Amino acid sequence: MLPMKHLAVLALSVALVAGCGAEDDAGAPATTEPAPEWSGVPELRPEGGTLEVDGFRSYAEAVDEAWERDPEALAREYLRLEDGVLTVDDSRVTLLRDGLEDDSVRAERWVLDLERDGDRWTLAAARWEQRCHQGRGHQDFGNELCL
Repeated sequence: MLPMKHLAVLALSVALVAGCGAEDDAGAPATTEPAPEWSGVPELRPEGGTLEVDGFRSYAEAVDEAWERDPEALAREYLRLEDGVLTVDDSRVTLLRDGLEDDSVRAERWVLDLERDGDRWTLAAARWEQRCHQGRGHQDFGNELCL
């Protein structure tokens, strides 16, 4: 019979060896990569109006989420804006925020062009535009600054 301290060392050794080379349920080595995350568009109101979409596309490719099957939910996930009116017209989603409490800008909108792949939607392009208050600049949506 082994002394108690030898049993403790043996048990610890077995535990350490068992933990080495851990595998997931599919038999592949377990990884400790961080889960992908999206913290929002780097610039919601970019000069020139074109929003960056590549980071979001990479994020969407790395996850399997319900919002990938719903154009409105995809737009909310991408923009991270809770207010505004969302409309979907085929593969285009528009988020409009009108009546802003700003002395120059009356409204702003984001237009997202999506592509469908089976039951999933992906973001192809996105742009931001604004409309000025009367006497403060352009009355049509565009990306020029209001006065």
